[in-house]
Amino acid sequence: MTQTKLFWVGCWVTAVVLLLLSLTRPLSAQTTPTPTPDRLAAPPTVAAPTMADDGAQLYWLHCQPCHGDWGQGLTDAPDDDWRAQYPPEDQYCWNSGCHGERPYEDGFTLPPTIPAVIGAGSLANYGTMSQVYIFMRAAMPRQVPGSLTDAEYLAIAAFLARARGLSDGVALTEADLSTIVLNPAYMEVTPETSTETAVPSPAPTPTPANNRLGWLTGGLVILILAFGGVLWLRHSR
Repeated sequence: MTQTKLFWVGCWVTAVVLLLLSLTRPLSAQTTPTPTPDRLAAPPTVAAPTMADDGAQLYWLHCQPCHGDWGQGLTDAPDDDWRAQYPPEDQYCWNSGCHGERPYEDGFTLPPTIPAVIGAGSLANYGTMSQVYIFMRAAMPRQVPGSLTDAEYLAIAAFLARARGLSDGVALTEADLSTIVLNPAYMEVTPETSTETAVPSPAPTPTPANNRLGWLTGGLVILILAFGGVLWLRHSR
């Protein structure tokens, strides 16, 4: 092979190598693995937090361990992976003496199914956010019920209302919570909220068909009694 041919072969090989490198660089950049988010991390802070932002931090601290990082609850559903965030020995701790039927001294019982508080079908037994707020103040967190301040419970309620798209969560009062409707079927009717007075339904008016049936029945009874009387008189003679 002459030197001229070797020169052109070398140029061709170099060009092919450069072309392959130019094609593989964007590919390698696109296949850079995306870091897995830390689902146990606290929500990001903002410069001017609203009431709902404060509630998000409080939810993470007091509610997320049981109700999930996005309010999905802790259930046995196959697609529920929140329990997998727990250490293996704690994923079913209600089956042991830890938080089961025989909790340890000064412990508490953990239910095996914890409901969702955000998303479709959640909080279905509450008419308004006010009822949720009242329940939280009395029974949550489960391990230390009533341990938060009213302002903290109110902030969590604001966070839940914003997560459901029912409020901007900027500033809510206890009175405002009663106007955030979750399920009208479970709303409490009070003299202040009721706008209608119950009127007793009138008794049903007998229809001509019912009257005719009543006369026929009565006539048939009279005929049977009369016929029976005649037979009794003949038999007595």
